[in-house]
Amino acid sequence: MIYTCEIESHVYISISICTIDHRSQIADHRFPFMVEVLLDRWNKSFGSTVPEVVVRAPGRVNIIGEHTDYNEGWVLPGAMSRSIYLLVSKSKTGQHHWIAYDLDEEIQSTEEILEYGQYAWAKYIEGAIRLYAPELGPLQLLIGGDLPVGAGISSSSALVCGILFALQQLTGKTESKESLALIGQRVEKEIIGVQGGIMDQFAIMMSQPHHVMLLDCRTREYRLVDADLPGCKWILINTRVKHALIDSDYNQRAAQCKQSVAIIQKSFPEVNALRDVTMDMLTAADLPETLFRRSAFVVQEDDRVHQMVEALHQHDALRTGELLKASHEGLRHMYEVSCDELDHLADFANAYEGVIGARMMGGGFGGCVICLIREEVLEDFSIACVDAYLDRFGFEPDVILFDLADGVSLVPSM
Repeated sequence: MIYTCEIESHVYISISICTIDHRSQIADHRFPFMVEVLLDRWNKSFGSTVPEVVVRAPGRVNIIGEHTDYNEGWVLPGAMSRSIYLLVSKSKTGQHHWIAYDLDEEIQSTEEILEYGQYAWAKYIEGAIRLYAPELGPLQLLIGGDLPVGAGISSSSALVCGILFALQQLTGKTESKESLALIGQRVEKEIIGVQGGIMDQFAIMMSQPHHVMLLDCRTREYRLVDADLPGCKWILINTRVKHALIDSDYNQRAAQCKQSVAIIQKSFPEVNALRDVTMDMLTAADLPETLFRRSAFVVQEDDRVHQMVEALHQHDALRTGELLKASHEGLRHMYEVSCDELDHLADFANAYEGVIGARMMGGGFGGCVICLIREEVLEDFSIACVDAYLDRFGFEPDVILFDLADGVSLVPSM
């Protein structure tokens, strides 16, 4: 069976890759092939000189800890082996020349700071230059990769982090990766207008292979946790849908959490966010029913993050699966950010022998389900899952295979 990793159009950036057989993804995430293809295009567009910098910027998964970040709680993300690649040099022609390889779109300009015009993907690059290195001058830039876009795995943050890291190499600046991550958050807030937390940038910048990051979204303190479980594999299944509710309902959930905190503070003035709240406090505060359910989910999800860390430390796959299932049920019934497609995939996975646990991942109303699965059933499950989804919804999901990888890095010369 052939799985497509074709990338749908996205409001921020679209990077597509060609169709590949899913079996090849298990052993090879296309890193050498992708860089070779991009280097060939570089030579055709910019001549025989090699790029000064080649950077790999990974996507982000989140094992558990959903909707806890804006409540100053804890999350457990990691970087993927699926990535965006950026080939960058200072321009020798005195003009900006940027190419989005997979879209076959390019921009050329003699302006000191490029106006990105009709291509939204370029807004991220322009924003990073504006905030970090406006003095650098025109750039030659080529981007492409194997990171699915629109799947809730932070392709836009990967682009921002990748270009910031490339700019650092070109300028010789020496900020820590943590400092670059915070600049990346500023790009998305101040230039793009996305009022997100720090999870994506921290995971993309500072993850390490085989590990996830226990990140405190209030203090920014983090530590790495080994997430490899013997005989098991983490995979994503992309619904290939994103319902319009995500914008309005996501903002509504954040507002409901703030409303809950305001009510709780009347009885417990020491509370600053839902991360400070216990279930006993929620009961004593006499919240309206909807606000109680929203708040209870966040309190319980924060607790599940810490339980997951312990389960991973103990190499307890069964407990890990139980926590994934509990998270999905909370997101589905208490926080109410799931949808039919996500529920179908999670239910199918959690009923399949050899799948240890599955839950929706991300903001909700579309995107991906993350699964922990026994390696020996991976291929059979993938085929059965795709077929069942096709029968139900009339189109196929994408099975996305990946490894937990390191953060943004330089690609060695090839």
